[in-house]
Amino acid sequence: MAKAALVVDDSAIAREFLIDIVKRLGLHPIRQAENGVEGLDVVRTFQPDVVFLDIEMPVMGGLEALKEIRKFDRRALIVMMTSIASPEVVRACIDGGTDYYVLKDLPEEKIEARLRQILSQPARLHGTGTSRPPSASR
Repeated sequence: MAKAALVVDDSAIAREFLIDIVKRLGLHPIRQAENGVEGLDVVRTFQPDVVFLDIEMPVMGGLEALKEIRKFDRRALIVMMTSIASPEVVRACIDGGTDYYVLKDLPEEKIEARLRQILSQPARLHGTGTSRPPSASR
């Protein structure tokens, strides 16, 4: 069964870049949003299996959107996609309920390989009883 995906990023170029990767990974249907507020609306109506969420966006940033999504959806796999690698931001994302944290300024083939690995995992942080922490990939 195909998994539905949502890509949330304020940059149209970044969204298209990630959507191309997500398509190659076999996820569909795919929706997109330009900020956290739009992303929340799409999560509520579309109920994606996987959400790829940027951190720095206007209107509502990804960290705030992450916390809001987790208030009503603990099922969706959430992957923070950002170029911010600070330990404080990684910790805030983990505390906010992210499942994974991937740096989006890596070469395309590394991002695709990491996302393929993430999507093949049988268990994750939320709702699985596992203590495996989310990972920040370089």
